[in-house]
Amino acid sequence: MLRSIVTASAVALAISMAGCGSLPSGSGSAGASAAEPPRPGQPPPNVLAAEVSWMKQLFEGTPVAIVAESDGAMRVDVPLDFSFDARSSSPKPPLRAVMDKVAQTLARQPSAKVHVGTPGPPARIAAMRKYLTQRGVIGLRVVGLSAPPGDAVTLRVVPGPIAIDRLEDQSLPAPTHAFPASRGKS
Repeated sequence: MLRSIVTASAVALAISMAGCGSLPSGSGSAGASAAEPPRPGQPPPNVLAAEVSWMKQLFEGTPVAIVAESDGAMRVDVPLDFSFDARSSSPKPPLRAVMDKVAQTLARQPSAKVHVGTPGPPARIAAMRKYLTQRGVIGLRVVGLSAPPGDAVTLRVVPGPIAIDRLEDQSLPAPTHAFPASRGKS
């Protein structure tokens, strides 16, 4: 009887020890192949995802196109017919409504910039910059682009760098030629 209790105890101990040596399910090498975190100071790739969703809901059913780009930017395309009159640099009300919402996005994303581009004279970009600055956007955050392809006005909201809260050595790039290989004695 004592022998069977000792044997049962040894088997139970062996089973429990085997359980300690194995990894929990879901924490194997599959987790290591997940997307790597962004480099220090770079925004996460989906920082504007909520803004894209918000803008799509606002302009659903209109000719305004909102696209989330692969680099994390949000592109807003407004057809030229709804943006400017033929020989005018003054934005039409539909474009002003879009720029109002872009200004709200920039207020919520303090490090983002907006790149604006429009077919036609450069005075249109200047008018768009002026309109956005009147809505509280700092002029340095509005970047003029060359004429976008097609016949649409493009506003591209680009996430900016973020503050670095914590920096670890392994996240820094390897130094290259930081110090000369040998120094001459003086």
